[in-house]
Amino acid sequence: MRPFLCLDNWHTPQAETRFEAYLGVSGLTVHTMHTNEGAFPEHANYCGAYVSPSFDGAYDHKSWIHREHSVLRMLAEAGVPMVGLCFGSQILASALVGRDQVFVRNRRETGFGEIQLTQAGARDVLASSLPAEFPVFHWHGDEVGAGHPDVVVLAEGSGCANQLWRWSRGPIWGVQPHLELDRQGLVAWFEDNTETFEAAGMDRNRMVSEAHDGEAGFCFLKNFVSFVLEREGCGTNARNGVNTSLQPNWDLSPARLEV
Repeated sequence: MRPFLCLDNWHTPQAETRFEAYLGVSGLTVHTMHTNEGAFPEHANYCGAYVSPSFDGAYDHKSWIHREHSVLRMLAEAGVPMVGLCFGSQILASALVGRDQVFVRNRRETGFGEIQLTQAGARDVLASSLPAEFPVFHWHGDEVGAGHPDVVVLAEGSGCANQLWRWSRGPIWGVQPHLELDRQGLVAWFEDNTETFEAAGMDRNRMVSEAHDGEAGFCFLKNFVSFVLEREGCGTNARNGVNTSLQPNWDLSPARLEV
């Protein structure tokens, strides 16, 4: 089985999330590369990829961010399934759909709230097994536009029109809320980055008191792992509720992306 790629976009080490722990016991061989240190793959021979969050922006003019745009296009051209979280979602959209599709919000979306599946989400190979509405944790000052024809919006919320999306041209998904963190992971994240959160106006004590596991949303990420394993012929999606009959008929033949 081909290895699984993790692009770690954090500028300082972060506590392991439940998604990273899940990848570790999934049977996948995970290759982690720290992009801030200039580590990137030179090929696309991976069964799947995870694009992590970051405190940077997809539009920032930093050498590693420019390089990551090129790497994500290389992986997409090869048909590698990918999922990006927060910054990861935004840089996927910037690389594959257009830099103008990622913008700074008028107001940061923070705290705990509910998001709702769209009709497209109810038919999506990863999202269809999720509840019609479920709780998530928000922390983002940037957003991926919801109106581009290559962006299929799978879930929306009152504070952001694009919470989950899928690229129309291949098996690539973007996740705006932090589904990768359970309550323990959220508290560790707050504590590891106290200065950053306080500078942005977070009431840490309130956030800690409201933190929850958000297990329904985490199923989306588990479904992605099952999707990858199924494509590699190494497992069944049934245990996680993934309906492979909902997979779109993607044209995965290599084609130069022009964004």
